[in-house]
Amino acid sequence: MSSDHQDHVAREIELHEALARVYTEQRYRPAFSRLFQKHWNRRMTALAGLAHGAVVVDYGCGTGILLPDLVEAGLRPIALDVSADMLLAAPRLPGSLMLRADGCRMPVMDASVDAVLCRGSIHHLPDLEGAFTEIARVLKRGGTLVFSEPSNDSPVNRAARYVMYRRSAEFNVDDEGLRRKEILPMLARQGFVVEHSRGFGFLAYTIAGFPDKLNVLARVPGATLLTRVLIAVDSLLERLPLIHAFALHWQVRARKR
Repeated sequence: MSSDHQDHVAREIELHEALARVYTEQRYRPAFSRLFQKHWNRRMTALAGLAHGAVVVDYGCGTGILLPDLVEAGLRPIALDVSADMLLAAPRLPGSLMLRADGCRMPVMDASVDAVLCRGSIHHLPDLEGAFTEIARVLKRGGTLVFSEPSNDSPVNRAARYVMYRRSAEFNVDDEGLRRKEILPMLARQGFVVEHSRGFGFLAYTIAGFPDKLNVLARVPGATLLTRVLIAVDSLLERLPLIHAFALHWQVRARKR
């Protein structure tokens, strides 16, 4: 592992240990945000389509926002994150395992898990191809990779993230959104076949998903009902040809050959 990689990981640890309290006390506390987070989680578990009892790595689990929905779906999660503070904030649930580790060096046996789910975590890593190589290593043959990551396909998204990642203390300046033209060849080189590729997140994602950054709904009566409406609008936009490419996130299901 190169010194540049280690330095990047050290910066990410420092950053996310400072963010653990922000996530639990601000981002995920409002009822409207919890509603959106559950919608996001259920979209990912439905996309994975896993059998009851499947072993799943929650890759870069953070404070464990996805974990309850994985357990609710009858899955057996391995919650993996590089930040100790993030893992300490995650819920302890029956059947789940907590691992503190770098996503490019997982203490997981070869071909031992049924799926890897990444909810906004891959883009934090300094070596994306190395991350996909490691994910492919731990997946069984025919195993599933599902990720939901920031999309940089739209020039508007790229410009907005460039500014935000450099002005906010909540981001590492080396972090970038993912672009299809770069990531799809990486997946192919690692032996993945992409089965689903679609944009996710417009209005609800922006307004309801991140109250620690844009706290608009907290001042609006009926914020939870409005969030339901915004989720419905997003779900429509995500199904429209061409429009979904401008979404803020990109969701993929890929199968290991």
